[in-house]
Formats: sequence, C-alpha cells, structure tokens
Amino acid sequence: MVEALRSGCINHPGVEATVRCKQCGTPVCDTCVESGPTGRFCSPACRQKHEAFMQRAQQRDGRARSGVFVKLRGLIGSIMIILVVLLVIGVAAMLFPIPMLSDLVFQLRGMLNI
Repeated sequence: MVEALRSGCINHPGVEATVRCKQCGTPVCDTCVESGPTGRFCSPACRQKHEAFMQRAQQRDGRARSGVFVKLRGLIGSIMIILVVLLVIGVAAMLFPIPMLSDLVFQLRGMLNI
C-alpha cells in the first residue's frame, strides 16, 4: 500500500517526488519545485494559473460580501435568533413562576387570544 502512494518526479523518473503541484497535482522533486506565495507548483505556468485564480476568487468574494442580499440575510438571521430566544423565555415563564415575567407572558397571551 505504501508503494502505491510513492511516485517519481515528472521530470526525473528515478527521483522520488516530494511535492504535488497545487494546481495540477503533478508529482515533482525538490529540484523541480516552483515555489510561490500561494503554494508549490510543477512549473511557472501552473504557479501563474493558480495565482490568477486566487485573484479572481478574492475579487468575487469581495463583491459577494458587500451585496444587499447578504446584508438582508444577516438581518433576517439576527431577527430569527431574537425571536427564538424570546419564545424560549416565554415558554420558561409559562412553566415556571418567574416574578413579573410570568405575569407579562400571561397578559400577552390574553391580548393575542392564545
């Protein structure tokens, strides 16, 4: 099983690869590896492709996070959490005698005819 995981460098078949290219997965040895700010690659072309991809992804993320729908989704999520917390507090006030809170919950139920 260990032998199946080992592979030779794409440029030097007799030398064991130490790294796989982050872009294409090609096995390379320490002599052939091309290092960049985003990882290690088999060639300058793969490094450039990956860096261009990362730049596009960051630009896309920046646009997506500033949209109106994202802000609206965050607001709706916050409102839902507040409503769930209030519901839990209301149920607890109905089940256990909590001064002032239990009276408030029963008055609210009376107003809503629940």
